[in-house]
Amino acid sequence: METFVLNLYGLWFWLTRNYRETHYSEAASTLNSARAHLFRDFTSRASTRDRGTLLPHQVEALTILERHGALAADASRRFTSLAECCRFVTEELTQPAPMPEMPGYGRVPSALFLTPAARGVTTGVAAPVNSIRLLPS
Repeated sequence: METFVLNLYGLWFWLTRNYRETHYSEAASTLNSARAHLFRDFTSRASTRDRGTLLPHQVEALTILERHGALAADASRRFTSLAECCRFVTEELTQPAPMPEMPGYGRVPSALFLTPAARGVTTGVAAPVNSIRLLPS
């Protein structure tokens, strides 16, 4: 039954392939334009230009845009045959989505603060540096 439903979806994708090819191609073009714009923007910044290399988060953003642009362009080419449409739908609906690795950028630094505990023992507590609880009352 599952195979029948996936093949039916593939048939629907194939019947509407002109619409999908157009939109997937537009998405790929937009992603590639965004990547080119960001690359020009990143390389024109003084901190990047002085150093000669891009920052890690800049490289990550450019890589994500490049990868998604390539995926969208590849998907738009796969709608030409019925078999490819069925294969595309099966891959998209049955494969689990990969979990992206979370980089350490943007995390709030923590500081160790000593707090009194029961029976006079002092323990360390990690709290965000910009925590509201640390503001003087």
